[in-house]
Amino acid sequence: MNIRSTIPQAILTAATTMLQPYTPELSPQTLVAALKSYDNGKPAAAVAEKPLTRQETAALLGVSLNSVNRYVNEGRLRATKISKRLVRIDPQSIRDMLNGVSATEVRP
Repeated sequence: MNIRSTIPQAILTAATTMLQPYTPELSPQTLVAALKSYDNGKPAAAVAEKPLTRQETAALLGVSLNSVNRYVNEGRLRATKISKRLVRIDPQSIRDMLNGVSATEVRP
């Protein structure tokens, strides 16, 4: 994304005012910094996403733990079994599922 070196203060103020109910810590300076850190819609410095627990996944999807377990067993969600009871769900597989793409279709 190309950002001009100067963005009019009125534009920055208006954009910040509209977004502050959703991100209270937002300021014009942090907005400009965030815009400049993005390149083609992706963060310039990719941060590794933390795998989610089954409980976090269930809350995010609005389903029960049994449903999350079923999705993992069916291959709809990719999971890493750390131990017999400790499972972590891949965040990308959650996004793929929400977008209607099976985890097995996208990655081996």
